[in-house]
Amino acid sequence: MIHAPHPALLASHKAVLRTAIILASLIAAGTGLLVSSLYLAAPSAGLAWSVLSGAQTWAVILGASGQAFTSAALSVILGMTAARALHRRGQFFGRGLFLSLSFMAMIVPTTVAAIGLVQLWGRNGAIRQFADGLFGQDIFFPAYGLEMVILAHVLFNAPLVMRVGLAALSGLPEHHWRLSAQLGFTRLAYFRFVEWPCLKLLVPALFSLIFLLCFTSFSLVLMLGGGPGVSTLEVAIYTSVRFDFDLPKAAILSTLQVMIAGGFILLLSRGQLPSWTNRLSLASRTLRTDAQSVSGKLADGLILGCFCLIVVCPLLALFLSSRLVEGVSLFERSAFWQAFWSSTSLGLSAALLSTTLAFILCAGRYRMSGQTISARFGRSVISLSQSVYLVLPAIVLGTASFLVFRPIVNLFDHVFFVVLLTNSLLALPFATRLIDGRYHMITPVHDKLCAQIDLTGWRRFFWVTLPAMRREVGLCLGLTAALSIGDFGVIALFGSEQFQTLPYLLYQYASRYGGAEAELLAVFLLIYGLGLFFCLHQAVNRLAVRRTYA
Repeated sequence: MIHAPHPALLASHKAVLRTAIILASLIAAGTGLLVSSLYLAAPSAGLAWSVLSGAQTWAVILGASGQAFTSAALSVILGMTAARALHRRGQFFGRGLFLSLSFMAMIVPTTVAAIGLVQLWGRNGAIRQFADGLFGQDIFFPAYGLEMVILAHVLFNAPLVMRVGLAALSGLPEHHWRLSAQLGFTRLAYFRFVEWPCLKLLVPALFSLIFLLCFTSFSLVLMLGGGPGVSTLEVAIYTSVRFDFDLPKAAILSTLQVMIAGGFILLLSRGQLPSWTNRLSLASRTLRTDAQSVSGKLADGLILGCFCLIVVCPLLALFLSSRLVEGVSLFERSAFWQAFWSSTSLGLSAALLSTTLAFILCAGRYRMSGQTISARFGRSVISLSQSVYLVLPAIVLGTASFLVFRPIVNLFDHVFFVVLLTNSLLALPFATRLIDGRYHMITPVHDKLCAQIDLTGWRRFFWVTLPAMRREVGLCLGLTAALSIGDFGVIALFGSEQFQTLPYLLYQYASRYGGAEAELLAVFLLIYGLGLFFCLHQAVNRLAVRRTYA
């Protein structure tokens, strides 16, 4: 629904409107230029056809599709089952900690999660050693390969499904639960008549989103795949650019990747997915008659235990390594401090740039009211600029940028700005979704108040808008900073000994000689990313509250 701004404020927001249109046009035009560069860099039609019809390309596509389908199915099943168990248990000791740890799994860097999985399920992992001692032989899957990649994808996506499913169940009208309790529903009846009609509406959108994320996965496949047998199009593009320097082939594969991702984005746009940033109640008071049976408690405990084993335990395993002390020499390396300052600068800069862009675009879209052709076109351009980077994975974006700017400038001399721009743009879809809903909800009310007291521009932003949106702005800054610090996408293409970030350094240590320094760096990166997230979140909250009561 589009709210019309207050007429008295239309004149004062022309600058915001112009800025939003210019920025949106630049982002959309830049994206078009990058996509066009992929098409122009492609060789003749015959060579392109030979790549597209090649057995190797189809092996990658079919393998990635099977891996993504399995990962998405397991994530949806585990997440939905855990959501039902959590809702059925209501309030219990540790519920808040369980939800917080689940949220942590969603923002942890992929490189750190990969090290945690190896710590738990690898050759010397705690679970594998325990099973070896119990059964006298290795009964698990290989330490590197398809199974580990699927396990990693479930780790990242099951918490998202669980939070969305729990929010949907908590949002059901209270009289549904009271009527079910009066009728004495069993667990099966609850699932058939109450839970499944609600949850089944979420499954298509969640499954499509997770399938797309797993199909375009890069760093997890690179670190845990164990070789060319397990790959995705992104890994194939990375190999073509970084090792073979076969730019025409990389351009063809990138174009194919954009077409597949664009198709899934169109499918996703037809479904409604509740926001995973909604606050979840820590103390559910829903009355359920199926919560007291012993078998029900055992089943829920088993489900939540499996969820913890797959999602939470790999992160906790990082802290239980006996070799962390041996890795202290990490802090004596100049490469570590160079990567630390690079990651910090990139994280803070990308958070500020992405949040500012998101705010301007959301404000511009809101101010562009009306149903005229120009207004609808302007809103379409802004919406396109907000979402277009969902179809451009990091490796594709880096490849296209390299093809466009290679004749003009050596991008390896300006890696910081390349990574900063790509990280900011790739975080833009998430940043705009965090801000857009709340901004459109509060602005119609604020328009009337600010028009009466003649409060406009920066004064209005700092005195009215920021205090009202402090949670969303803090969450946006913290989340984009954490995502940028842990990102291992474009830096994989442009990283070198002259410029490296913490995830790039972690990949180098883990792939070359591993050891204690890689494990300590993974723990440091996890704590640093989460610390930065909470510090930025709290800093914005405190700043906004201080201005409110000043």
